[in-house]
Formats: sequence, C-alpha cells, structure tokens
Amino acid sequence: MKTTSFLCVLTLFSGLLMATDGDSGVQAQVRRVALFKNGYNWVELSVTLPDAACVRLTGLPDALLGTIWWDSASGVRQLEGSSIESAENAKNYDYADLLAANAGKQVRISLKGDGKLEGRILAQKEQGRQEGSFLQEQKLVDSDAPKVILVQTESGVRSVVSEEVVGVDFDEAPQLPVKKVESNIVTAMLEEPNPGKEFRFGYVSNGMSWLPEYSLELGEKDTAKLTCRANIINEMAEMKDVDLQLVSGFPSLGEAMVDSPLNRAMKLQEFLTRLGILTEERVTSRLARKNAYNLVAAPCVAESDDSGAALSGEEGSKQVEDLFYYSLPHFSCERGKSILRDLFSCEVPYSHVYTCRVPNQSMLENLSRRGEPVADVWHCVRLTNIDKQAWSTGIVTCTVDGQIAARSTLYFAAPGAETLLRLNKSLQATVQCNEALMKREERKIPGRGNDSATVSIFRGTITLRNNSDREMELRLTKEVTGLVIEADKEGRINVSPSYSGNPRSVIAWTFTVKPGESIELHYFYEYGND
Repeated sequence: MKTTSFLCVLTLFSGLLMATDGDSGVQAQVRRVALFKNGYNWVELSVTLPDAACVRLTGLPDALLGTIWWDSASGVRQLEGSSIESAENAKNYDYADLLAANAGKQVRISLKGDGKLEGRILAQKEQGRQEGSFLQEQKLVDSDAPKVILVQTESGVRSVVSEEVVGVDFDEAPQLPVKKVESNIVTAMLEEPNPGKEFRFGYVSNGMSWLPEYSLELGEKDTAKLTCRANIINEMAEMKDVDLQLVSGFPSLGEAMVDSPLNRAMKLQEFLTRLGILTEERVTSRLARKNAYNLVAAPCVAESDDSGAALSGEEGSKQVEDLFYYSLPHFSCERGKSILRDLFSCEVPYSHVYTCRVPNQSMLENLSRRGEPVADVWHCVRLTNIDKQAWSTGIVTCTVDGQIAARSTLYFAAPGAETLLRLNKSLQATVQCNEALMKREERKIPGRGNDSATVSIFRGTITLRNNSDREMELRLTKEVTGLVIEADKEGRINVSPSYSGNPRSVIAWTFTVKPGESIELHYFYEYGND
C-alpha cells in the first residue's frame, strides 16, 4: 500500500490552483503617474478595447473616493465594481488545515506521547463571517480558539486538538489546503462594442511616494554645486515605460483616506464609517484627519516633457497652480522596489549667514545662569535659486573640499527665491542677555471704571561677540512676553496679541560684526502683572 507521510508542523506551498471562470479580462497599462510626496498619486491608465460591450479591467491600483474620470468619446458609459472568488494554494498551513482539506480520506495520526489514531476524517461545517445589514455589528469567529479534528474510528467518533498532532500518514496522495481569495474587478460598460479604441481613465491612488535627497559642495568663490536625487518607493503597481512626474507642493485631496466604492473589498458599513456618517464624532474626526493629512488636492496633471530636460536642469520643472512637476519620461519600476534616480544638478550662489534666537524672559530664567551664553549661534549658508525649477524640501549632505560639513534640511525654494541652510553651531560667537526692572506704574484699565493694573517696565541688554577671524552677517531675534516699546540699532518689532494677557513680541536685527568686535543691543518692554 502506498503511504504518504507528513511529519512537519508547517508546510509552505505557493502557486495558483484555480483561476476565475470566463473572460480573464483586459490588462490596464499605467501610462502616467503624478507622484505626491505624501504617498498619494494621480494615475492615468489605458486599455485597447476588445470587440465586446462589457470589458473586465484588471491590474488596477486601488482608487480613492470621487476621483475617477474618463473620456466619454471611447463609448464607455459607466464603470461597475464587483468581486470574484477564486481558490489558491495556502502558503502556510498546519496539520488541522491539512486534515480538513482531506475530509473523507483514511488517515493515521501520530499524537504527542506516542499516541496513535486511525480512521476516516469527517468533514466539518465551515464557520465564517456572519453577514447582515450594514447597521448590524458583524462578528468574527475567534481565530485564537484551538482547532479540533473529528475522526471516524472503529470505536466511534474521536476528536483531536490540532496542538496534539505531531504527524499524519495518508493511504493516497493528499489534497493540499487551499484558501478562498476575493478579487476586486472593474467592468467597463460600453454603449456598443468599439474594438481597437483606446480607453483612457485616471484617478487618485496611494501606495507610491518619493522624497528628494541633495548633495551640496561649497566652492571657494561663493558658488556651490547642488545635486538632487529622487528616492522613489513603489508599492502600487508595475511601472513600464511610464511618464513619471514628481510633484513638489502641498496638494489637498479631500477624503483621501476613503477608498472608492468601486473597490468592493470595503463593505458598506466600513465605507460609511470612514466617511464619518455612522459615528457621532464625525466632525472631530474629520478635523483631525485634515490636520494629519494636510498634504493632500484636486488632481493636477502637467503635460509630459519627453526631452529629458529636467535631468539636465535646462528647462526646469513645470508649474501648475502652486505645484511643481519634475518629469522622468520612460520610467520603469517593478512593484515592491525602490529606485534612487538623478533628478538635476546646477550651480548656485551662496553666502555665509549666522543666526541666533534668544528666548523670552521665562525661558532665560529657567535655562541659563548669569554670565553664561543664553542662545546658540548657528552657522548657515544662504542659497539663491537661480535655476528654472523649484527645490523641494529634503535632506542635504553638505561638503567642503570633499569633507563633510553638515547633514541638514534644504527647505523649499521656488525659482528666484532664497532659502537658509543650517550647517553647524558656531563656537566662535557668544550671545548674552540681561534684563533689569526700571519702574512699575499703576494704570487704569480701559472700559473697567476705576479698575487698575500694575505695569512693569524692563530694560534688556544683549551682548554679542565675534571671536573669529572673519566678518559675521548675523540675524538675531529676541522673543519677549510683553509689549516691546523700543529697540535700538534699527531693530524691527513685531507684536502679536495673546489671550493670556500680555502680548508676544519679537525683535529682529540684521547687521555685520567684525572680527573681535563686541556689540550691545538694548530694548524696552512693558509687562502687565496680574
């Protein structure tokens, strides 16, 4: 007698057992993708229509709510979303799954402790999801419960817990376990067959993103070489000879977290819940969602540029409203892969700038001691974008004479704009700040009769020193809780109201400090005592 033995706890097997019946459908080809940095993207696809009035479309990324459009000239009048069920070999399974797949067959089961059991495997009724109205709670079977196998032996029906099984022997080749797979399909309904006609359509999807990575080499003559590479992560679909457009900007996509109803994997209850219709906190959740996903917008698609000019930096990126597009024609990438790709390289002018931000009086009291520096001075470079394309925010590695000088963040700069790149903390400049109470006054509170409040007037002194051997262009800001009434050396004052009582003030100075020079700055402000 031929015997087949299984003596492993876990068996791996993969491969398609059974395809869907009927027409296998028409594979949609991705033609163009406009890729946002937040993981959303505008996808354009096309198919050549066969000689049929109903065309099943396959190979589609998941669409998001309310974004699907197509050209009606193709004769397509509507799209229908549905799902089909197929079976495929389970990639991993245990003894309970294997025995259940071979109901009705003779088996010899080896148990823990040298136990044996021989008989015919009994079929068991499948327990699945209890479907009902979308307003009813849908319960799931407890997947943690131990699996039980029923075996008809000569002495009666025996039950065996799967954890007790250590091996099984069959008299004939067993059937490997399969699992049911539900696939979502989209069917295009035509007015009449239109064979050979190209059907183009597009929508917003997710599963693909990009981020820029820069290198900046600072030259001796105030000119730097900026190189940008794009990191592209593809978990959405196969890309073959696609017109890829990398988008820099802050788009807004509305209900970006909600899949399109054409995606039948999402039941009606989940769809309505995501929209906020079935939850009492729908307003709060939507506000929170908008705050968390504020980098998402109505789809904008720029014309492709097959010249490859974006790679050389000669033509620059295209601009649509407030979005900038970098074109990568003829782009290919398999799903599940990442690609690092050259984007552009250009020469840019730069200059050295030092920045310092002195905190308000309460922070000074908590974080510093008298006579010690109160804030860090940062060495930065000011870059001017003289190129024809925007610089998208990204990490930059800065080098000088081939040696690394900083790993920082390059912030967005449109053509013609400036951006400030922080390099490192300067150890050759010190900033100190002292404040002294000058006087207190009792003042009437407007509109409150004889009520009065105490107002304290302070005089602040900031002392800074350049201990280096070169001039420093310094941008210094001082934060103040209170109303700044005066600041010398042309300090620019900005006052913002505050609901806590005292306003918030910021003083900004820009000046040049010579090597070895010390400078004193004075300011006066009023603080209302509660």
